Amino acid sequence: MDFIAEIDLDIFQSILDSLPLGVYVLDHERKILWVNKRVGRRFKKNNITATTHKPCYSEVLERRKPCNDCPALKTLKTGKREFTELKINYRGETKHYFITATPLKTGRKGSLPYIIETVQDITRPKQVEEEIRRLNDFNEAIIDHAPVAIFTLDKKGNFTSVNPALAELSGLKERAGEKLVGFNWLKNPYTINCGLAHYVKRGLEGKAFQLRDFPFVTYRGDRNQYLNFNGVPLRGRHGRVEGLLCIIEETTEMVRARAQLLQEAKMSVIGRLATGVAHELNNPLATVTAHSELASEFLQRIGAGPLKESDLEELKEYLTIIEENAFRCTKTIRKLLSFKRKDTFESKNINIAEAIEGLMELINFPKLKIKFIKDVLPGLPGIDGDPEALRQAFLNVMSNAVDAVQGKPNATVWLKARENEGRLLIQIEDNGVGIPDNMADLIFEPFFTTKEPAKGTGLGLTLAYDFLHRMGGDIEMERRAGGGSIFKISLPLYNDEAQVETSL
Repeated sequence: MDFIAEIDLDIFQSILDSLPLGVYVLDHERKILWVNKRVGRRFKKNNITATTHKPCYSEVLERRKPCNDCPALKTLKTGKREFTELKINYRGETKHYFITATPLKTGRKGSLPYIIETVQDITRPKQVEEEIRRLNDFNEAIIDHAPVAIFTLDKKGNFTSVNPALAELSGLKERAGEKLVGFNWLKNPYTINCGLAHYVKRGLEGKAFQLRDFPFVTYRGDRNQYLNFNGVPLRGRHGRVEGLLCIIEETTEMVRARAQLLQEAKMSVIGRLATGVAHELNNPLATVTAHSELASEFLQRIGAGPLKESDLEELKEYLTIIEENAFRCTKTIRKLLSFKRKDTFESKNINIAEAIEGLMELINFPKLKIKFIKDVLPGLPGIDGDPEALRQAFLNVMSNAVDAVQGKPNATVWLKARENEGRLLIQIEDNGVGIPDNMADLIFEPFFTTKEPAKGTGLGLTLAYDFLHRMGGDIEMERRAGGGSIFKISLPLYNDEAQVETSL
């Protein structure tokens, strides 16, 4: 019986035309009996009709033979629904289709089945899938060839992937995947003991972390390995943490190199310090020795006759010189003792205006015949530091300015204080002789001084530099136009919420 006679075509077509799929009906020879409108639009063929009675591969795809893995052929053999994905080059375009072939029987015994085929264009999903695959391949290539170790953990802390650099770093090499994937790092005693498990747990809670030169304990118990460790939470579509991306770079050699450089720098400082001490003590001690010998010779001459007044003056001069140089040695040693590093620095809220007022009480500018100009804005915020260290640093810089202008006509020292970008800036300026350009880089070195031997040991600015830096501050010097020097000091403002005792 004719197919059209058996099915109400109007109802059938109105339903199938509304579907977002290409639908056509084939007979047992795979000739087209009927198509919906979407098939014509899909293949840009408006002349496909139920009267063509041509095979689908010929009429729709303009082919001479059936497609490979044709679902209609399989349905005719099995009598069941069959599926296939078809990739074709149609009129210069690569297209992907998902085709379903469903047998449709008339219900009469012995009648031949018809076949309903639906065609869904999956070109765009396939393109996205291919793009994702290429992107994944690209990402895997980057990770596999990255010079740093990269691995991922699931929500429970189990390894889910490792790259070759981690395999090399761990010493497991080709066994890394077998040994590590599935291994729980949060329960690893070495990870717990070195404190890394704490950070990993925080990362799995959604808090990214970054560790520098972290002393890591390996599974072998080796404590001589240092790592830069970055933990980045991996989040799903809804923002929930689904794992942790870990990036590791070994810094053991860099840490050792820095330690070696630091040791060499310390030895260099000790050498310069020893040279400075020798120079500072050698001259006055030589003078003490020479005048002690002169005094001894003088005393040996006492029995030769009565002493004259001029003789006593001569002896007094010897003893005075010995005393002056002995005090000079004592002063140098006292400076060295004050140079000793403090075990801890306090962290207090220091009122800068009060600190400057206290400093001014220690220097009698009118008596020294020095003009002092203070420019401190009212209401400046407090600074974070150690009061005693700050007082000593300010006093040393101010004393340096006083020594630079003392005895000069119109001797003047300026002090300014301002807030700028979350820091307190203090400027101490003088119109003294200034520092020669070829010596500007040496002013913070121990025992470097441009003063006369009796006026300074060269440790004042060194101490100021050390104290200020240990409080998170900074100090620099520049030449003043017209003569003199400007010392610029920068200090951190006090923050109630971030205060912890800092051990230096």
